[in-house]
Amino acid sequence: MVAPESRDMRDPANHALPSRPNTGAPRATRPRPQYAQRSLIIGLILSFVLIFWTVQLFILMTSLDAYLGHEHGLLWPAALSSLLLAALTLVLVRLIPKEPRRD
Repeated sequence: MVAPESRDMRDPANHALPSRPNTGAPRATRPRPQYAQRSLIIGLILSFVLIFWTVQLFILMTSLDAYLGHEHGLLWPAALSSLLLAALTLVLVRLIPKEPRRD
């Protein structure tokens, strides 16, 4: 009777068990977004920034019109809403990474 071909146990490709057994709960890691996903996120952030800048320009035009029309009651709410939009824009711009990740 011929014995089946024996495998060399020193070959790491033949080991069925890992070198370090997994003990404990598996690590909860989020997968890194791929290049296309990051590009989509950055594109969405920039589109929101563009929308916020457009709204700020509209607020500036209406507040200048109100100032020239001597309607001073509209100026403080316009200034506060413009500051709020500027803060939101700054937060969104800070979310954009300075340099791309190397995967």
